[in-house]
Amino acid sequence: MEENCVVPIPINFNCWKHHYSFIKGQIAASTNQKEFRNLKERLLKIGNSQMDLYVGTLTPGLISRFIINYLKSLKVFEPEKYNSWLTTEENNFRLIKLEDKSIWTLRLGTTTERYVHIHPGRHSPNTIRVKANTLKTAILVFCHENIYDNKLISLEQINTLRKDYLDEPPLKSVSKETRLGKLLYLFRNKG
Repeated sequence: MEENCVVPIPINFNCWKHHYSFIKGQIAASTNQKEFRNLKERLLKIGNSQMDLYVGTLTPGLISRFIINYLKSLKVFEPEKYNSWLTTEENNFRLIKLEDKSIWTLRLGTTTERYVHIHPGRHSPNTIRVKANTLKTAILVFCHENIYDNKLISLEQINTLRKDYLDEPPLKSVSKETRLGKLLYLFRNKG
């Protein structure tokens, strides 16, 4: 299981938070109990807010290269020029559209090396809006299923995982209509 996806410098992209295919690959790679115990640390990087999860077909590398090429074409690839370009907008961010029509938000990163912070735009095509704890719960469920070969995880097991790994209260139910139910359906049925 990887700490995060590998993207070229200067891109900063949290794939655990924003890239469905990366997460799905990490779930598939979780093959032992030690990795499952270490999962809690990775889930902390998802945070506690709502976010947009990219569910399209572009890899983190392709997304990054497109953004790098776009910034180079505008001649705002160097840190100072990038910062000036961002701050000419009132909100200190920019939105760009990729080839699959997804919209990406560009912000200033927190390190000098990875100064181009990217994430999917809010309500963009090829994204879904998710709450952090819902995403964390889905990841736990599928890693647990993968490691323990237990495909029929119960509400009781889900609540135990939420308590033990997320310090979250129990859920009353999980159905196709709940946020978690919809996300579990997506992870179970989307390639």
